[in-house]
Amino acid sequence: MAEPASAAAPRRLVVVGGGPKALFALEALASRLDPEQGPPLHVTVVDPQERPGPGAGYATDQPDAVRLNVDVGILDAPASGAAGSFAAWVREHRPELAEDPYPPRAVVGGYLLERWEHCRERWRGIGPLVHRQGTAVGARRDGEGWRVQVLAPGAAHPEELACDELLLATGHAGTYRGALAAAWEGPERLVPAVHPVGTMLDPASVPPGARVAVRGAALTFLDAALVLTEERGGRFVPDPGSGALVHRRGAGEPATILPTARHGLLLHPKPAPATVLPDDARAAIDQGRRRLAQARPGAVAASIPQVIGIVEDTAAALLGGAASAREDVVRTLATGREPDLAEGPGSAERALRRAVDVAAGTVVPGPAWALGRAWSGLYPQITRALRGSGAPEPVWRELRDAAQVLERFAFGPPLITARKLLAMLDSGAVDLSWLEAGTRIGPRRITGVPAGAAAADVVVDAVLAPPGVRRLHDPLLEQLRADGHLHIRPGRRGAVVDEDGTALDAVGRRVEGLVLIGRPTEDHVIGHDTLNRHLHDEIDHWARRLAGRVREHA
Repeated sequence: MAEPASAAAPRRLVVVGGGPKALFALEALASRLDPEQGPPLHVTVVDPQERPGPGAGYATDQPDAVRLNVDVGILDAPASGAAGSFAAWVREHRPELAEDPYPPRAVVGGYLLERWEHCRERWRGIGPLVHRQGTAVGARRDGEGWRVQVLAPGAAHPEELACDELLLATGHAGTYRGALAAAWEGPERLVPAVHPVGTMLDPASVPPGARVAVRGAALTFLDAALVLTEERGGRFVPDPGSGALVHRRGAGEPATILPTARHGLLLHPKPAPATVLPDDARAAIDQGRRRLAQARPGAVAASIPQVIGIVEDTAAALLGGAASAREDVVRTLATGREPDLAEGPGSAERALRRAVDVAAGTVVPGPAWALGRAWSGLYPQITRALRGSGAPEPVWRELRDAAQVLERFAFGPPLITARKLLAMLDSGAVDLSWLEAGTRIGPRRITGVPAGAAAADVVVDAVLAPPGVRRLHDPLLEQLRADGHLHIRPGRRGAVVDEDGTALDAVGRRVEGLVLIGRPTEDHVIGHDTLNRHLHDEIDHWARRLAGRVREHA
């Protein structure tokens, strides 16, 4: 067992998680440490993947059908200057993708792997930077430091790592309360997750010709649908007359894919690449940003209605600012549907077709488009305004309900993906009847199947583990909570942290040496599913503090 560090020993950092957030943090720290002036900092990255950098979300063995859902332009050069941006990298390594804003996730993973190697090379003068393949299953205080229990693949018992600082950058969790795998009793074969698609969605798990019910209708469902099409011989070709895509079915595809979701609707696509808002629309968003910057409401409960009101005002301004426009915006946000779109059979498809036409610029936009552009345009300011909000649970729930609608309008798939989905609807490869009928795939079985509908053969769980800490089956986070090191406010999901990511306990004291960034802090800090390292400030504040602590330790 390793002994605690003495006063003269180098400081030791353990990073749990090896995905982009961990990479960004180490790059930010490297940029503040001078290899020639020391002192050394020993870093161990604990992650179950064979190689850190991309994490599971950007694994390099994914098929090209699994593509990025945000414009890759946000993936800029690292703070350390040790590597270039993705745009520069892809021009050299995959020039055919240089103009593609939504490249395959595996290609992004290749860039992140190379960026990790650059970071490790930069670290050589600072101290050891090693990867320990395994899972962190516990952590306990050891004086002023920590002892972290790490279970290696195939090992019967964990080993301990001693450190002075513990950084949790765990990203998407695996198991959680509510996952179908925990209690499934239905007669259908259960596929418990979509990723990794190479094993979860192979023909042995989802046979050709099967009727496939999918729990979820968001981005992970779209990943599954495209893999089960494009990796099974399906093709999408332009129709010579209309220009719309036509789905040519492959022999290995499922017979039908049946998504389900509580709200009964699909995500709206993002606008076509290079779409530029007119001057008056940009002015409306700029005005909303100024109002949010002035609000800085912090713990004031009224801040959430204030923020939602600014989003509604901005959306109404994008539609011309008339009183009737604001009424339509408010109604659309409350219902999740545009006022002139009738409910009932075909409603989800009608809403998707309109959203595609709006995104393509062939139909005049309405309140859903305006709300989506307002939410995405104001998002950086919203994340700052609501960070650490102490609003009571009922008020916070209002924000969560509104955000679910707004994110469906703002953060949907690329336009090309939505067009492929329409082609699959036309070919019968995707059937929305269960979505519109309110069919539910619960913890144990399917309920609410439309009368006369054929049964499903396979159920795919395309709902990811929620962000935060509360509902996860994670022994490390559970132990830290049980020991009083993590605090979650009522109605929230994630741990409360200070400005540098340091955990705060139930009475607001800093738990020195314990830092959380990313999804484990969701609701205290919002909006973590991004490759934009500039959206949140915790990493920069942490790197500045730890670099100063290392220098003081010399």
